[in-house]
Amino acid sequence: MKRIVFVSLAFIAVLLSACGTSNKMAKAEREAQVAQQVIEALEATHYTIAVDWMKPLGGMPRHVSSNYELKINGDEVDSYLPYVGEAYRLPYGTSKGLNFKGKIKNYKVTQTTNNRFVIEFDVNNDEDIYHYRIDIFTNGKAIIDVIGQDRDAISFDGEMVF
Repeated sequence: MKRIVFVSLAFIAVLLSACGTSNKMAKAEREAQVAQQVIEALEATHYTIAVDWMKPLGGMPRHVSSNYELKINGDEVDSYLPYVGEAYRLPYGTSKGLNFKGKIKNYKVTQTTNNRFVIEFDVNNDEDIYHYRIDIFTNGKAIIDVIGQDRDAISFDGEMVF
């Protein structure tokens, strides 16, 4: 009887370790696939980052509950991001904030480590001049820093959408 229990436990242990190895390989394959998608999107200069957190300068981080995103399509940016902070000079009456489409200037991609890329570019609209810096990791996570000439800086956390 003890031998049957021992053999059964050994068999179960072998099955569980095989499943664990299979899960590790599947996870590694998924990570490699996401990394390849990130690299291809950056090379094509066509990607979208969905934002779920904003971090205003001098304020508390806040969860964003809407469909805010930053889209890069060639030499154009479609910025649909919330803004909380101080603005110094704006047109009277209305403000676009960080909700606008514009032409990208000085687009530059740098790979800083094996799993991180830094994208920097400038955008002008009729309200302000913005400098965007985006840290994109090969797992698809992203950090967006936006510095306006006439506004406080703000950061966002999000993830690339594939």
